[in-house]
Amino acid sequence: MAIWVVYESLWGNTAAVAHAIAEGIGDEAKAVSTASADPAEAVGLRALIAGAPVHGMTLPTTQSIATATAHKVNDDHAEPRTDEPLMRDWLDGLPELRIPATAFDTRVRGPLGRGAATAIIRAEASRGCTLLAQPKGFRVDFRNAGPEQADLLKEGELSKARAWGAELGALLS
Repeated sequence: MAIWVVYESLWGNTAAVAHAIAEGIGDEAKAVSTASADPAEAVGLRALIAGAPVHGMTLPTTQSIATATAHKVNDDHAEPRTDEPLMRDWLDGLPELRIPATAFDTRVRGPLGRGAATAIIRAEASRGCTLLAQPKGFRVDFRNAGPEQADLLKEGELSKARAWGAELGALLS
């Protein structure tokens, strides 16, 4: 049975974290975007880890994405990916699950940089999932903005994600 690390990602930061978590978990884990993972197929999973960026202290909305993408950090900043389904909609499509689950988010430092992982945990619990581990936040810094996808991540965050993935893998074995 597979383990999915499902993500919604605008500038590739959350996607990079998801891939690092999956790598840390091991061969059984697969990082998949909300565009490529059918929620109905989650019934065959062994575990679910889901992640998204924080927008306005919760999961992104169509409006928050429009606002975020209208104000690029600088002219060199990578183009956002806006064609993937929202994590909130993907979670709404999940069937009843009886599997362990957890969440992560990408966030800025401070009190406004929290909330997406909490919303994901609530949605997973409403589908019958049990909490595998406390959710984790991975930091971005807009001063790092450049032309590459995932360039907003603070140094060391991908190593932190791999290590957390290894912890999750140990919990699941």
